[in-house]
Formats: sequence, C-alpha cells, structure tokens
Amino acid sequence: MNLNRRKFWTGVLFLLPALAVFLLFFYYPFLESVYYSFTLWNGSGKPEFIGWDNYVNLFTDPHMTDGLQNSLKMAVFGIVVQNPLALLVAVLINKRFRTGAFIRTAIYFPVIVSLVVTSVVWGQLLQFDGFFNEILNRLGLESWTRDWLGTLKTSFPTIILLSQWQAIGFCAVIYLAGLQSIPPDMYEAAELEGARGFTLFRNITLPMLMPTVTIVLFLTVVGALKLFDLPYIMTNGGPGTSSYTLFLAVYNAAFRENNYGYATAGGIFLAVCIIVVSVVQLSVTRRREVEL
Repeated sequence: MNLNRRKFWTGVLFLLPALAVFLLFFYYPFLESVYYSFTLWNGSGKPEFIGWDNYVNLFTDPHMTDGLQNSLKMAVFGIVVQNPLALLVAVLINKRFRTGAFIRTAIYFPVIVSLVVTSVVWGQLLQFDGFFNEILNRLGLESWTRDWLGTLKTSFPTIILLSQWQAIGFCAVIYLAGLQSIPPDMYEAAELEGARGFTLFRNITLPMLMPTVTIVLFLTVVGALKLFDLPYIMTNGGPGTSSYTLFLAVYNAAFRENNYGYATAGGIFLAVCIIVVSVVQLSVTRRREVEL
C-alpha cells in the first residue's frame, strides 16, 4: 500500500509542472475572459463592470446577428452540399485507374495553398473588370457580369463557393481513408448474395463509413462557425454586413473598435455556439456508427 501511494505521489509530482503550465495558460485566461465579458474595457484601462449588457447587445448588433446567420448558413451548406460532394469525389478516386495518384494529389493540392494567397488571387479574378467577367463578356453573357464581391446578394454566396475549393478536397481525402479501411471481404460476400451498385453503398459503405462521417461533419461545422480568413481579406464583411461572419464580427469589435469587453462576450458566445452545435451533431451521427 505504501509503495502504491509513493508511486501515486511520484506521478503527481511529475505532472505538476505540466498542470501548472496548463492552468496558467488555459484556465486562468479563460476565467479572466469570462470576467472581462461582463465589463466595458478598451484593453488597457481599468475594466468597468456592466453586468449582462454586452451579451444583450450581441442580439441587437447587426454585425453579430448577421455574422451568426452567415456562419450558420455556411455550416448548413457544408452539411448539405459540401460533404455529399466530397464523399462522391472520394468514391470516384477510390477506384483504381492509371492517373489515380495524380488526380488525388490535384484534388488535395488546394488545401496546402495559403488562404491568404487564395483570397488575394480570387479577389482579383472576381472584380468587376476582372478575368471572370471578361470571360462572360466574350461569351456574350454581359447581363451576368457584376461585382461578385461588392454586391449584397452575391458577396457571401461567392465566399461560400470559394471556400469549397479547399474544403471539398480536404474532406474527400478523409473520406478516402475511411473507404480504404473497409474490409474488401464484406463487398465480396454481399456480391455473392446478389448486391450491386447503390445497394452496396447503402448497406455496406455508408454504415461502415459513419465514424468518418462523424469526424468530417464535426470538422465542417466547426470550420464554418470559425470562418474568418476569406471574408476578412476579400470583403471585410461588406458590402454592409452581407458577408460578415461571427468570428469576423468579434475580431472587428476588438481590433477596430477597441471594445475588448464586448468582443470577449462575442467570443464566448461563439464558443458556446460551437459546443452546442458540435454536441448535437456528434450525438446524432454517433448513433449511426458501425464498429469495424
């Protein structure tokens, strides 16, 4: 018994330095942020406690409300459109063909390109006098030309579509890994029973792939709610608040308006949204998982 206690306390002593660092750089800043979210603070002076005012203002501030709506739209688009397309791409490139390695590399290549570079390049291409509108003019589709990032109705849909250039390749690679982990014997046994085509996909591929679906959906939802780079560089939330995201609204409140207490409240609200949506999504998808 004494030996076990000695081992226990020896382990605790070894863990204390790491635990102290974790408490100092994670829990203490988090608790301090919770306090600041109830204050009026410009980042340097003494915080002034104002109670729940910051959280109440979140629901009347058009930057925050429109940002939340756009972030949720992005998450829904990711679930409904992005993931099925990524799964389709993964199924297609999972087949053996001569240029398979090249195509897989080409699909994943956009993921390793910096979002800053992506934003600048696409921003130039989508200007009113940019390359994309020039192509439309040459095809005789002048009525379709517009400032894709400077129009209320097209700014955020354009950003959503541009984000898919990277997102679909990223998700497809994860789905491809999941597809290749399914034992081939299961397909062979099903084919002996007469199963073909979509029947194989519905009864074997999709159920066995559900753990991967859970991971991909989680990454998709969290990534959508945290979207910042593209709207910040390409439109800075404009025109108006049409392409704001919740993360961008929090950033601007802190670093443009110097309202750090309000920005902290927005950040905590964003974290709560991510936790709630993620818990719901994980609880739904995990019920459908099948153990390999």
